[in-house]
Amino acid sequence: MGLSKEALTNTFAKAIETDSPFVFVTINAEGTDEVIVVPKRSFEAKEVFYHKAYNDELVHVMNSKVHIRGLSYGNTEELNNII
Repeated sequence: MGLSKEALTNTFAKAIETDSPFVFVTINAEGTDEVIVVPKRSFEAKEVFYHKAYNDELVHVMNSKVHIRGLSYGNTEELNNII
């Protein structure tokens, strides 16, 4: 089962609650993965962006071959768990 907008919302909320420096978003774009690192100062704007740009199943609204496949938050060490 894939991720949902609820998971996205919960990830940003937990990052804020724990005063984490980063949120990590793994996006698969047509078979290629990339990890986006969102710094604390951009949490609110990026969460709003993701809610507009992705549907409830976290598939991009303009390109069904692009989807969010991983979410995490924390320090840079957390990158090892999301890649």
